[in-house]
Amino acid sequence: MWKKLLGTTLIAAFALSSCTDKDVYQGPKEDEKEFNTFPFSTVQKDVNLNVNYVNGAVQSNVYFEVYDEMPVVESEYGTYTKRQDVNYLFAAYTQEDGTYQGKLELPSYLTKVYIYSPAFFAQTLMEANVVDGSIEATDNTSTDTRTITNTSTPYDSYLVSNRYGNEVWKTWLGTYNLYKNGDINYKYKGKLAATKKDGLYTAHTRIINTHTTCPQEYRGYSDMYVNKDAEVVVTFLGQNTCWTCSLGYYYYKDGEQPKNLNDAHVIMLFPNTQDGNWSNNPNQAKKSAGIDPLTAVQLMYYPNIATGSKEGATTTFPAGYRIGFVLATNGWSNHVGSFSGYKKYRAATSSGLSLNDQGVNFEEPRTAVYRYGDWILTSFEDYMTDENFSDVVITLKSNPVDAITDIPVTNPDEDKTSIDFLKGTYAFEDLWPSQGDYDMNDVVVRYNYGSTFDEKNLIYSESFTFKTFQNIASNQNGLAFRLKTEGNIESTTYSIRQQGEKEFTETTFEYEPQDNVYLLTTNVKENMGTEYKVTVNYSKPISKQSEAQAFIFKNDEDGLRWEVHIPQEMPTSQINKKYFGQGDDASNPNQSIYYVRKGNYPFAFFLSRATESDLSKLLDSANEKTAINLLYSGYDGWVSSNGEKNKDWYKK
Repeated sequence: MWKKLLGTTLIAAFALSSCTDKDVYQGPKEDEKEFNTFPFSTVQKDVNLNVNYVNGAVQSNVYFEVYDEMPVVESEYGTYTKRQDVNYLFAAYTQEDGTYQGKLELPSYLTKVYIYSPAFFAQTLMEANVVDGSIEATDNTSTDTRTITNTSTPYDSYLVSNRYGNEVWKTWLGTYNLYKNGDINYKYKGKLAATKKDGLYTAHTRIINTHTTCPQEYRGYSDMYVNKDAEVVVTFLGQNTCWTCSLGYYYYKDGEQPKNLNDAHVIMLFPNTQDGNWSNNPNQAKKSAGIDPLTAVQLMYYPNIATGSKEGATTTFPAGYRIGFVLATNGWSNHVGSFSGYKKYRAATSSGLSLNDQGVNFEEPRTAVYRYGDWILTSFEDYMTDENFSDVVITLKSNPVDAITDIPVTNPDEDKTSIDFLKGTYAFEDLWPSQGDYDMNDVVVRYNYGSTFDEKNLIYSESFTFKTFQNIASNQNGLAFRLKTEGNIESTTYSIRQQGEKEFTETTFEYEPQDNVYLLTTNVKENMGTEYKVTVNYSKPISKQSEAQAFIFKNDEDGLRWEVHIPQEMPTSQINKKYFGQGDDASNPNQSIYYVRKGNYPFAFFLSRATESDLSKLLDSANEKTAINLLYSGYDGWVSSNGEKNKDWYKK
């Protein structure tokens, strides 16, 4: 009998306390009882997500994250900095064409999401509404498909003269168009040029998040040492900055590094690195754009450069030389909007040649250099305001490919991304099947999900972490979870982190293969505040995230056990069926109806994205035995409306 009861919520003290061990299987057993069919769910499942990065200069695999609040802050220079106090609720890669279609699970209260990407070549932030179970997000559209912009007046790089007291760069590689923002006339079209199929854009995103500080292991002064005669080609991958920069290169015999940029004989490589794709204001940036992503140039070696002669110029660099690069911030005179003015800042790959915004040498590295397969990537930090080291990004390839080897290496075979985020919090009443006090704090457990996946969103491993919170319930309750997965588990790691500890340490948990159940502890009160973590590695990657269903339990003398799950969740095969239909419970296993009751309280529920702060009232010992609706004013309206109103009741 599926009859819904919309009665008033109990607000009086209850006859039984949830904090003492009592005879919990009282009352006559009934085949059918009336119960509230509201599932007490705070989750909207299978939300359709469509993300499209299709209007940028480059279509590639774009890593993105979905947030329920604004994930970035904007600086005075219009750059975004990633907030460290927010956590995403989903992450994935688009396909190579920059599009993603899939499903995700969201909190029921969520009506708007923020989609963030750390990729320098993609729009940083998109906002989209959740409408009828779907999310549609597309990057900024523009009817102007041109990147390089024509201008009515000529512009040039400040670096071609010493008008401002700067070093002078040589424009020996060829000419560039002053009426097209420096569009170069010496582009290389050969096999050493990078293409989007080389996976460099995705690789860069894995290594460097453009809106957080760059990893220390990739920062450094790394001029390219040529250990055998070689040709060298540089490809411009892109940028994401408000500045119009000039990029040059220089070379010197190993051990004879120039003392300053004037002695380096810098050669102009790209007079203007603004490609019009500054994600904060692409419409403004397009007016200053003078280069397309994937523009390549072959470097020239001039043996007589020190005397100002091009005589003997060749495309082959001799063994024993080093090649360096330097970025001049706002070196091109057609600036983006209000981001104007000559800058003395230089980011060089050679130690001692970088300059701060006052033109003073400093030793702190302002470039990140690493090898990816046959390619060497160099990312430049173009000013003093952040340390994302992704303002301008180039790649280099030599012929032969092993001519340059002294660069930190990333392994393409290990190109995987790891994430870990809060799913939500479980709250249990521990007197099931009898009536409790419904303060919902007898066992409170935070659940975090983690995974490691590739750019095709194939999942190689997953982790499930459960943290217990302090409570004053006296019952001895165990904590376990059932894993629902499509994968074949090759290996499993169990670990634990006690309250106050920084690292997890390996341990052992009991495992029940018949139900794929992991028994984390038989008594959560023994180590309150402990985090229990299970990591599974799959023999073959899976395409769908697995589901962990947490529950509490006690072992019975007959070898079976007492279990409490969220409403309508099936128990394990170890359940002692004698509890069903007793006391307040209205379960009917013959009809696959479990853990339901009459009235406006469940025996347990899962609160999607609920943080410790959200549940501070529930966790406060002063509120012991206080029914949850008396702590959260929106609770009653949520239940009586079948979850249509007050969906965020537990976050207020």
